[in-house]
Parts: sequence; C-alpha cells; structure tokens
Amino acid sequence: MSLENDGSSSNSTSGDGSIEFPDTPKINASNSEDSCTWYSGGVCSRPRSCFDCLNVVVPGQECAVSAYGECMNSYMLSNVGGYPMNRFTYCSNNDALCSGCQENWIRDYQAGMALEANAVCVGDNGCICIAACVVPNRDDSIVENWCIPALAGTHFQLVAGLVAGTIALFVVSIVLAKRQLARRQQQDTANQEARNAANAARRAARRPAAVARLPQLTLSGWTGMREKLVSNEQIRLAGGSTTTVPSLATSSSVPSPTEEQGDAYREILPREDIIRREM
Repeated sequence: MSLENDGSSSNSTSGDGSIEFPDTPKINASNSEDSCTWYSGGVCSRPRSCFDCLNVVVPGQECAVSAYGECMNSYMLSNVGGYPMNRFTYCSNNDALCSGCQENWIRDYQAGMALEANAVCVGDNGCICIAACVVPNRDDSIVENWCIPALAGTHFQLVAGLVAGTIALFVVSIVLAKRQLARRQQQDTANQEARNAANAARRAARRPAAVARLPQLTLSGWTGMREKLVSNEQIRLAGGSTTTVPSLATSSSVPSPTEEQGDAYREILPREDIIRREM
C-alpha cells in the first residue's frame, strides 16, 4: 500500500523499513445489534463508516477495512487485502494531516481523476485515513456491491412487503379453495342421492302392477239357467217329459244305468250290465 505522510507524523519505523502503528484503545459499540458492515436496522441502507469500523468494537466480531473502503470481518481480507482493527486506527476529522489528504482526494475525484484504490495517509499518532473511505459515493457503492440494487433501503422493505402479501394471499386462496371443494363435494353427494332416488322411483314404476282384488261376479243368469236345467232333468227322469234337454250334473258322481220295467225304472247293477254286453 502507498502511504502519504510527512515528517510530522508520530508513527515509527522498524529496522527492516516497515511502518509500525502504535496500539490505540478501542471504543465499545453503543448498539450490540451492529455488525461489521451495517449499522443496526440499516442492512443494505446504512454501511458503517471506516472510523467506526477500526475504532469501535462490535461484540463477537473482528472487523477490518478493505482497500475499497468496505468494513467487513477480518477473515474476509485474505482475498482483497485491507486494514484489520487490531493493527490500525482510523484518524478523526480533527487530524490535520488526514484532513489535508482527504481534501486532495475529494478534489481529484470531483475533477474526474482516478484515485488509487489503496491510497492511504498516516496522520497523528499513527492513525490512517483511506481514499476509498472519503469519496462521496462510498455508501452507494457498498450497497450496490453487497446487496441487490432493487432491495436497497426502502425498496427492500417494499419488496419484502409484497412478498409477505403474496404469501398471505396464497394461503388465503388455498383455504378458500378447500372450502369451495368441500361445498362442491357436498352438493355432488346430494345430487347423487337425488338421482338414485329418481332411478329407484322409475324402476318401481316399470314393475308389473299387482293383481287387483276385484269383487267376484255373481253370475245370477248362469246360476238360474243351471238350476232350470237340473229341474228339467229331474222331471225327465221322473217320466214327466220325453224331450231331450242338455243337462248338467249336480254331483261329481256318475249316475248308474237304469232299466225301464213297466211304468217304473230300476237301477242296473254294474255286473248285470257286463253280462248283457257279453250276450
């Protein structure tokens, strides 16, 4: 790294020519929610300053400033190089030497001149100030490099709210869909029962009707004719009439043959009838 310094600085030089920086007491962070890179509640919106990064201790973290003016955990310096807080202290705004360097860097930046990424000045008591820490767009550059641009600051809160709202809407949609499905299933069940009842009624209507129990016919005319025929037959057998009239038997038994003898009839026995037929 390049160090811009004059003879008035109080840092010391070792025998091998390397610069040694004296230990300076650190300040404990007033907010335990701070991290090396961001202030509490300022993720992707409020990067920590280089002064706080090297001078204020974050509990449980060892911070460092990279060559690009970013405050990060010291274990990340192996790839980018930088200044860990256990070896360096950042100068305050009251440091005359560092203030002069900062004025030069800002003037060159506004004039469109390129600044060395690792330009550093050593101020009073061995503190340092870094060019990348004082350029006007330093905070915006850190947010752009460390965060998705669309999620920085208030945009992040807006997108987070939209995501939360989308999730809530999705959950509500699922609940409503389940209720609608349950109602549809109940309606389908009711319709199926109605169809089954209608089919049963149609099948019952197509079955042969039971034989109705109708009142029996009196047949008075037929009965009177039968009685008349029986009476005529009896009269004929008694000799009262020779007219042949169809007759109906009043009994299921077959009458025995008869033989006329004079004015009377006598019954012929079955045996006598057989003998006569043989003769």
